[in-house]
Amino acid sequence: MHSNRMMWATALLSAGLVLASCGGDFEGVTPGQAETEVETGTVTAEANSPIYDRARAYAAAHPTRDGGSWAGWCGSLMWRFGQLPESSARPSAIEAYRASKIVSTNPATALTGAFHWWDIGADGHVGADLNGGGTAVFMASNHLSQSWGTAIGINSISGYTSRSGARYLGWSMDYAGGKIAGGGAPPGGGGGGSSLPKTDTEFDGVPGPIYYKRIQTVGQRDYGYTGPIDGVTGSNTEKIRVRITARELNKRGGPRTSAEDDGIPGSIYWTRVQTVGRSFGYTGPIDGIPGPNTYKAEHRICGYAVNRAF
Repeated sequence: MHSNRMMWATALLSAGLVLASCGGDFEGVTPGQAETEVETGTVTAEANSPIYDRARAYAAAHPTRDGGSWAGWCGSLMWRFGQLPESSARPSAIEAYRASKIVSTNPATALTGAFHWWDIGADGHVGADLNGGGTAVFMASNHLSQSWGTAIGINSISGYTSRSGARYLGWSMDYAGGKIAGGGAPPGGGGGGSSLPKTDTEFDGVPGPIYYKRIQTVGQRDYGYTGPIDGVTGSNTEKIRVRITARELNKRGGPRTSAEDDGIPGSIYWTRVQTVGRSFGYTGPIDGIPGPNTYKAEHRICGYAVNRAF
């Protein structure tokens, strides 16, 4: 597989395509300037995620790109480091941005493994969020706060934006359809987990702020939820809750409920909640008509799902 990826990349280059190049990385930057930025910038990450550790290991193994500088090869770094599928390769970062699904333009809400995008030069720029929240973004650039090789390292969203003059475009969980394995934890997770504790709703069927924060976090990662991660439910959070519950129901057999797609519960959805609910303490009839006990089973099923989502 590795040789196939190399042959494919070589074929792209021989065809005259520059695989995932970056715009603006060489403009107005001298070696001395880049070194000064590396020496004076700081990124604090008290608890680092497994993706952060993988990025450090990757940079240690690949401090240069095929013997040269990583400068100008931001998309190539994402593709190689993330082990993304060949279908996600694009000639430039800006083209990959156009083929990706932007979740939000607020970097503080970004999850681990998210891709951050900028408009700069002809080709744009991209980096991978290692800890969530946009504080430690792995990138190929001369504009770094921590250098891990030749134009490879990390910077914060604000740090790169201010130094490069680029316009921030937002973040996505995919790079033209490809995703970094193990991503999706909220900011501050560290150690492979999340700063959010598990929700007791799985066991008592009583929804609370942690339950809804987990729903919102999964919704942001998987369903395009763009609201706040505040643990306060509303119409958008409720729709995501139904979709998460329906996904768990559909994993457990049929008939399939379309609520996974549209977030609208119907008779099949409620019948499946009651059926699957037998494993969560539900003892009422299987009639597709919701009541207090059905709602409690629904919350327990959703709590089970979000506790295992990250």
